This record gives sequence, C-alpha cells and structure tokens, in this order.
Amino acid sequence: MAQASTTPGKKLPFVPGAVLLAFVLVAAIWAATYWSAEARMRRATARVVRLVEKKGEESPVALGLSAHRLGAQLAADAVLELEGYGALATGRQEIVQLYANIRNSLDEIAFADPRISAVALQDGAVQVFVDAHYRLAGAGDAQEGDGKAVLRWVKGEDGWQIERARLTPDPANAGNRVWP
Repeated sequence: MAQASTTPGKKLPFVPGAVLLAFVLVAAIWAATYWSAEARMRRATARVVRLVEKKGEESPVALGLSAHRLGAQLAADAVLELEGYGALATGRQEIVQLYANIRNSLDEIAFADPRISAVALQDGAVQVFVDAHYRLAGAGDAQEGDGKAVLRWVKGEDGWQIERARLTPDPANAGNRVWP
C-alpha cells in the first residue's frame, strides 16, 4: 500500500487526482443542469405561481404591483386559454386586466404542492407543465380541485416570457360557472 510522502515536492498519489476529477465532473454536470433553459423556466414558473397566490385582502397598490409583475412575465402577444372554452384573453394588457379583475374579486388564491416540469422544444421554446391542487375563495364561495397549466416560454428581446398559457381546471369544476 502506497503512502503519501510528507516530504515537500513529492506529489500525492493518483487517488486524490481522481477524486478531484470526479468533483469537477459532478460540478460541471450540476452547472449544466442548473443553468439549462428548462431549469431556469421551472424556477421562473415557480415564481409566477407564488406571485399569483393571494391570502386575504390586499390594497390597490399591492394589486397593481402584482399585475405589473405578471405583465413583465408575458410576451406582448401572449394568449391565455381555458381548456374547453378557448381564449380568455389575448395580448399582455388584456391578460393583466383579466388577472387584476379576478384577483380583486377573490379573497384567496392558493396552490398546494405545485409540481413543475419542463421540456425544451425544437424551436427553442420551453414548455412548462404545472399540476397543483388549487383553492379559489371569494364572497363566501370556494372552489377546490386539481388543476393543470401548460406555459410556453419563448426567448425574445426582453428575455424569456410566456407566449401562451393554457389552464385546465379540475374536471369536477369545469362546468361550474363561478370558475375562475
């Protein structure tokens, strides 16, 4: 068994070099997966989910800031669709207005344990899938269910933005007129 020498100028045995190489390899793989477009869009989508959540009443200033932050995540020609209904709003301004109206009418918007996955598309876009248990409450009524969202993120002059969002409510609530 070879022992490392304590005399200066002698190199350590091969094993520490292999450990260093393995560490560098693991670090490179982690960096590649952390900075990939899919990973960045998963994190951006998680921020959007947190932004949309609401607990209790909020001031008009907070509502405006939330709507502005959402608008910054949307492409100018973004489309918001509801499964089984079609387009709810087209264009950043219309989507932000709809968001502000819905948010203003609800006391609570909550998502429990959102599961977010992403896949890079051949055209350079990233498609993100969100599954979450939602709760929407306002004016004494509450809707709960397991919903889904599919977001198409595209990279433009202003960075990554949502080009298309398709929301799918729980099938038990799909025919309910108070959703969303």
